[in-house]
Amino acid sequence: MTSPALKLDRNWYLKPVNEISGETSEVQELLDLLKWNDLPDSLIHLIEADLKGFADEMSGNCCTNDPMVRNRRHTVVYWVDNYLKGVCSYDTAYEMLKVDYR
Repeated sequence: MTSPALKLDRNWYLKPVNEISGETSEVQELLDLLKWNDLPDSLIHLIEADLKGFADEMSGNCCTNDPMVRNRRHTVVYWVDNYLKGVCSYDTAYEMLKVDYR
């Protein structure tokens, strides 16, 4: 028995971030609050899950005490701030924020 193939939207990465996820108001609000509006869409997409986690914690929906999560959050803030200040290049920030799930 075969299953029908799914038609994939191969241009998903070309869409603006606000068209990719349904929870963009929280993400956009957090970007405004952190003054990270100047981030390129590709970096926002890369850290979108982290931004949703920040928003959940700030709204009181959850509290994360896991040291690995706290470390990731510190890493995101550190590299985004360095990129926005011009301390590091886009390529460096992207490589440091990329998560390798191997």
